[in-house]
Amino acid sequence: MAAIQETRSATVGDTTPVTMRKLSFGFFDDSGQPRESRILMFYSFENDERLARSGILHYHLGERRFVGPRHDSELTEAALAFLEKSGRLQPES
Repeated sequence: MAAIQETRSATVGDTTPVTMRKLSFGFFDDSGQPRESRILMFYSFENDERLARSGILHYHLGERRFVGPRHDSELTEAALAFLEKSGRLQPES
């Protein structure tokens, strides 16, 4: 499992700032999804109250975007940086 850890700020809803501490990502490589078109990855972090949060992100390579439930832009930006650092996604030119 590849992972990075960092601290980022995010906004929940329209107004509430939340800090994502110990933000980490990893891959679900054995998900059964075709690796040529999709990347499934998980994330986890602690919020300001030190409560653990986690979930799954689904990136569609052909559409070059995350699909499924809408996620905070700071979370998806960090996920894109992780995908680029891990070599799973080439930076857009």
